[in-house]
Amino acid sequence: MRLKGKVAIVTGSSKGIGEGIARIFHKEGAKVVITCRTPDEGQKMADELGAAKGDALFIRTDITQSKDIQNMINATVRHFGQLDILVNNAGYHISKNAEETSEEEWEFIQNTNLRSTFLCSKYGIPHLRKTRGNIINISSMVGVVGQPNAAAYSATKGGQIAMTKNMAIDFAPDGIRVNVICPGWIQTPLVEDWFNQQKDSSEARKYIYGQHPLGRIGTIEECGYLAAFLASDEAAFITGAVFHIDGGVTLGY
Repeated sequence: MRLKGKVAIVTGSSKGIGEGIARIFHKEGAKVVITCRTPDEGQKMADELGAAKGDALFIRTDITQSKDIQNMINATVRHFGQLDILVNNAGYHISKNAEETSEEEWEFIQNTNLRSTFLCSKYGIPHLRKTRGNIINISSMVGVVGQPNAAAYSATKGGQIAMTKNMAIDFAPDGIRVNVICPGWIQTPLVEDWFNQQKDSSEARKYIYGQHPLGRIGTIEECGYLAAFLASDEAAFITGAVFHIDGGVTLGY
């Protein structure tokens, strides 16, 4: 198992891509900290990953709140004794252009997506320094190629990519690696909701699938396997790198 003996925090891990990463990390031997704002969902996920046996822990965390983030880091280290992997996954999307986006919406998306990446990293780094651990930021293909009507979201996802490169340089002397994953269309509850909101969901699905050279969208488990590789010693010489997992859709997006 690639991650045996490692302790990992995955933010926003009760569903979607975070769930996929948490499940694969557990499969690869890591002890996983599940975080989200909903206790029922978070505890259920932790229980499924072996909380009763000490293999998982749920910590309720609102990643827009600095105190919650500091508690998440400190509680993890108190419980497991170390921190080896931090996955900054939690995020939110608003479909509005710059003119339509209110100042309050802009601040909310910045706090949820980008400021949280900064704060989780800031408070996690002192512990990652001790284990020569690593950070994996979950950005989006939108941070690379842009997206219509996603001004605030695009800004935060591009910011995560730039921040990844900066932290990779700054903390390489400490043995801390920092990489970023940019998913495309992945089968998550949010994507499924989007399909269902279209006038003809089957045609919308057919169109989106057809935009992918591989003929389909990705799975949360596939994101998990990529994250597990980057978190493992197999990726010991990889830092500051941007990994696309998008079925080739950005080649002609």
